[in-house]
Amino acid sequence: MFEFFITKPLGFIIQFIYNIVQNYGWSIVIFTVVVKLILLPLQIKSQKSMKKQQKIQPIIAQLQNKYANDKEKLQTEMMKVYKENNVSMTGGCLPLLIQFPILIGLYNVIQRPLSYLLNVDFKLESVIERISDVIAKMAADPAVAHAVEGLKNLDAASLAEKIHKTYQIQFLTWTRYLEETVGGFSDWVLNFNFLGLDLSKKPSAGVSALFSGNFENLSTILLLLIPAVAVFATWFSMRQSQKMTSAKKSDDMGDTAATMNSMSKTMNYMMPVMTGVFTFTLPAAMGVYWITSSIMQIVTQYILNVYLDKKEDDFVVKIPEKNRKNSKKHR
Repeated sequence: MFEFFITKPLGFIIQFIYNIVQNYGWSIVIFTVVVKLILLPLQIKSQKSMKKQQKIQPIIAQLQNKYANDKEKLQTEMMKVYKENNVSMTGGCLPLLIQFPILIGLYNVIQRPLSYLLNVDFKLESVIERISDVIAKMAADPAVAHAVEGLKNLDAASLAEKIHKTYQIQFLTWTRYLEETVGGFSDWVLNFNFLGLDLSKKPSAGVSALFSGNFENLSTILLLLIPAVAVFATWFSMRQSQKMTSAKKSDDMGDTAATMNSMSKTMNYMMPVMTGVFTFTLPAAMGVYWITSSIMQIVTQYILNVYLDKKEDDFVVKIPEKNRKNSKKHR
């Protein structure tokens, strides 16, 4: 079901874009921009929710002081404040939650470009025979035979299954090589070159090239820039978001605000680390998505922050009726 509703539609969109631009990297960039624009209304709603959360924190702090010894009453009164102001504590997480299935679906598309971008049906006999032909031609070429050493002795059906599940990206690099040397595989070739970088490779390959002193293929080493830029862009995006949501004086804003502030700071370190691991070990195309997504997040978040700051007076805090009466009595 996930493949039908998420992975296949994503693959269709990227395939459509690729057929226009004929470049895998730019297809990922354009796809990411389109996704972020589609999710923009949710981001606007999320940032408005976070703005309201900031506004009601003084009221929450007052309630925490008033009902310090009655946790049940405190929760009830806090919920009234949230309801009165239409604030959802999970509203800021919604865009992030929606992006996770997109991320997983995109990972499947990137790992299996033969299936989702070239629509190769691995069950067809003609496809199985052609895959065997590719491996045979690779094995017969002394310059590249080592690349298929573990595959050349498999029977045709097992070989097709292995390529389908594990080696789709590598297989496309082999068909590209054969198209350049012997020809006849142009329909099984994707343009992975993006700003001089080969997005079919993993940035981790750059470490091996760097420490082996192999500077002949500099583009492989330069792939290390992708996780580096992705980590910085993620950190900057998280930092920008934290500045908006964190309380200026957590001691004055109550335990809830202080806890949220602490969690936000923790995420500010965890997300860049996760980004570094994923973009370093997965195909470089995944890093391009991550970088583009973070840059779009930074830009849209900044524009929305400026806009919402100008609309500061529109965020009127409503106090529940009972609290208003109590406030008048105290006066």
